[in-house]
Order: sequence, then C-alpha cells, then structure tokens
Amino acid sequence: MTETKGRLLVVDDDDAIRKLFERIARRAGYHVETARDGVEALAMLDAADYDITLIDLMMPRLSGYELVQHISLRKKRPIVMVATALTTSDVASVDDTLVRHVIRKPFDVHAVVAALNDAMAKRVVVGAATQEEPAQEEPAPEAPPVNTPLPC
Repeated sequence: MTETKGRLLVVDDDDAIRKLFERIARRAGYHVETARDGVEALAMLDAADYDITLIDLMMPRLSGYELVQHISLRKKRPIVMVATALTTSDVASVDDTLVRHVIRKPFDVHAVVAALNDAMAKRVVVGAATQEEPAQEEPAPEAPPVNTPLPC
C-alpha cells in the first residue's frame, strides 16, 4: 500500500458533490472517507482521527455550522475546510478560528487540491512543532547583589 498525504473526511449530503470531492482527494494522494451529514460525521470522528474535514454547511439532521461547533469542542481536532455555495456573509458566522479554507461551489479542481495540500502542510508543521522535545528551561539569573552601605 502506498503512503497517503493524510486522512480526509468529506461531509456533504449531495452524493455527486461528495463523490467528486472524494475522487479529487484520492487522486491527489489522500485517504478519504465520506459522511452524508453531520450526525454520521460525528460518529466517524469518534471512531477515527482525521487530519482534515471538508464540510458542506447546508445539510439535514446536523448542519455544517453545528458540526464545526462540535469539532471545536474536541481535544483532537482535524483542520476544518468548508465547501459552500453560500454568500460571504453567511459563511462569516462560522468559527473562523477553526475554519482554515472556504471552497466556493462551483469549485475549481486545482483550487481544491491546493487547499488540501496547504492545510496538510500546515498540519504537518504544527504537528512537528508539538512533537519536539520540550525546551530546557534556562536557570533564572541570580539576583543582583543588594546594595549595602560600605563601612566608613
């Protein structure tokens, strides 16, 4: 088996869009799993670790907005990317501290691959930084001597 770039969870209620994202990501070298809505995605996030989630905002049962909120509460969080046809003002209500990329529908295949690669590169850099040995603390500098009057 060849090594993949990372694990991706695609969450979209539209079968054609979900399968298209899956095909694009697989061809780009990612291990891809899919979910039809936020409820199914939460169960999958409980069962496995993903590097990236690509989430549609408008879905039944548990919307992408709600899914992003659930992800924000997790100790181990994947990088979140949002795919939407909504306007910028509609997307503005999503937690921008968690969402790293917004992919506009209809989308460009090359832009999707570039966004995935960028997100994964950032994840690798952050992961490498957190796995380093903790830096040894420098000893505290000695306190300066207290000024004492000289004998006369």
